[in-house]
Amino acid sequence: MRITLIHPPDGMLPTLPYASLPALTACLRKAGHEVTIRDVNLDLVPRIFDSDRLAGWYAEVQAEADRLSAQPELSESERTELWRLQRLLAIPNSMFPEVEESLKVMKDRERFLDPPTFNRAFDVLRTAHRFAMNISPASFSEPHHSPAHVLDIQPGTLPDPPVEFFGEVADSILAEKPDLVAVTLPWDSSIFYGLKIMRLIKARSPDTPIVIGGAGIDSFLLPVTKEPEYFAAFDYAMVGECELEFPKLVDALENGTDPTVAKNLHYLEPDGTIAHTGLVMVDDLNVAPTPDFTNLDLDRYLLPDPVATFQTSRGCYYGKCTFCSEMFRMNFRMRRPDLVVDDMVKIHESTGITHFQIWDSLAPPKTLKHVAQEIIKRGLDFKWMAETKFEKPYLNEKTIETMAKGGCVFLFFGFESGSSRVLDLIDKGNDLEDVDKILDNLRRHGIRACTSWFMGFPGETEMEADTTYDFVAQRRDRILFSNYTRKFDIGTDTIVYEQQDRFGVEVFTKPDGALDYRYKDGSAHWEQDEKDESFHVRGDFHQVKNHIEVHYSKVDIKIAQQVTGQVRMGPLLRHINLDYIDEVRFQVTPECIVTNFARHPLRDDVEPGSYGLAYNTITGHVFEVTSEVRAFHQALQESRTFAELVGMLGEEPEAVRQLLEMAVNRGLVRIHCEAHHLDYRPEAELSPALQA
Repeated sequence: MRITLIHPPDGMLPTLPYASLPALTACLRKAGHEVTIRDVNLDLVPRIFDSDRLAGWYAEVQAEADRLSAQPELSESERTELWRLQRLLAIPNSMFPEVEESLKVMKDRERFLDPPTFNRAFDVLRTAHRFAMNISPASFSEPHHSPAHVLDIQPGTLPDPPVEFFGEVADSILAEKPDLVAVTLPWDSSIFYGLKIMRLIKARSPDTPIVIGGAGIDSFLLPVTKEPEYFAAFDYAMVGECELEFPKLVDALENGTDPTVAKNLHYLEPDGTIAHTGLVMVDDLNVAPTPDFTNLDLDRYLLPDPVATFQTSRGCYYGKCTFCSEMFRMNFRMRRPDLVVDDMVKIHESTGITHFQIWDSLAPPKTLKHVAQEIIKRGLDFKWMAETKFEKPYLNEKTIETMAKGGCVFLFFGFESGSSRVLDLIDKGNDLEDVDKILDNLRRHGIRACTSWFMGFPGETEMEADTTYDFVAQRRDRILFSNYTRKFDIGTDTIVYEQQDRFGVEVFTKPDGALDYRYKDGSAHWEQDEKDESFHVRGDFHQVKNHIEVHYSKVDIKIAQQVTGQVRMGPLLRHINLDYIDEVRFQVTPECIVTNFARHPLRDDVEPGSYGLAYNTITGHVFEVTSEVRAFHQALQESRTFAELVGMLGEEPEAVRQLLEMAVNRGLVRIHCEAHHLDYRPEAELSPALQA
């Protein structure tokens, strides 16, 4: 059977192939089927990153915004649309002419590993990507609560670059006459864009069977396996681990036999209800074939050296964290370390790849040590990274030394919190003293570390959130990347959700459909938005999600740190030691750009000409700028002390301090200081010194 595997756009730059594509290719080929891969996220690159197209799209957005702005009266929907367009126009089109050269930087090892050059190219590409993917009011970032809305492929008044391109994708796929199309949907954005692609394929070829798959497609924002309307875009959905079950479905469709022989299958009954065949897992990972990367054009991915990502285990060997989804906690299994190295060798022999990302939920230290030992024994020159946990075996320096000699260059740790009390609530099992010792061991042997963490777990105080940030911030000589994953997001298959009484909370659904919690006494958790923004601006989520870790593990950590959010955005205001408050200086950051607009579309009380929007090129966030902030922004075009700023603005020190704190939090203003000016005590308060 001729099968086309599709990976839709996923909101990230196409730096490496998604792991399911080569894994499924190998399983299908083993079963005797012919496989073609279409990474549509990669195929979008020449369409999206084109300076002329971007300029044309920007002009169309500007024209529509001008048309609405010129009208004396606007309806409610027109006001909302003008507000949306202004946020798009806050994205600086001055960056668009750099996209072609920025693509070249991503492929040029020397320039890629030069932080100032990389930072600019990375910001340019992600800025252009954000703009192009969000022009249409029907884009993924806009509200889309119904299947009819999501499945709509009718053109609107403004361009929709990805969806317009999907028509060409559908035509080119069908020109190859596949017997079956399969679409992998790992994320919400993948589901959204994947449904658009499938809808276009079905419109052109209704009889071509389409199968969707993904470990979590039954638990995402778009419930594709729970609402029958979504089945207008596909015929079958496979949930969970499908390396063995998907070939069974393909065989059944090829032979005209009953497809329900395959487990993990969701399908529509004649009466329009959804049926499923039960969930099974792959019991023995040792029987799976080596992932097959030969169908992928690896040179097109946006990294200087191609990286192969694959799994060596399923589930989580620890399985206790109370915040984690059940699909990650249950039924741990792992592949033999010698087979893992066999996989690396086979991938290298067929593609030339020498860089590997072991993409497990949590890799045991013992497994990683054995992988390293096997690589040493075979004399292989491979570089690899893995996700793991701060465990006692890493206290053994010989273990770390072995891993480093065996090619390990980067370890991604689930850290979660710098508070022992919160770690106990999470049931994480981390000992903070051990964390320090492990980080020291890693540094001595040249293995870079990343800590992944969040805030807002039930019971966590605001001070404890600050403690976590400060714990990581003080250890950046040993922690290359700080993967702050934002505020705690409750899932319905987590221990927190299942045992709400244990955590003293009540989970409820907000108007936007998301889950949140309040405490049993009726009180809400502390306000987290501003702190979340300040942590996100200084975090490295985007660097990690775009997979630059292995490459930046090759350079001196003091150089590598220059691509991190903390170094680029500087410290928080509360970190300034009170004894040195008169020595530090403040200045606007070049990464945050302010655009002024004639009118505020949603507020009539804002004077014309006093309203603007700031765009942060690192995070992509857009926030409103009042006339006070605009004056503040103008005053800090040159670096100034706090006293100088108060004198220039003629405002009370506390009012200036509040503006300054907001601006620093969001990356609009950077604090210029030396290391001795900083005090990472969470209880440090700046306002008394500023008011004095």
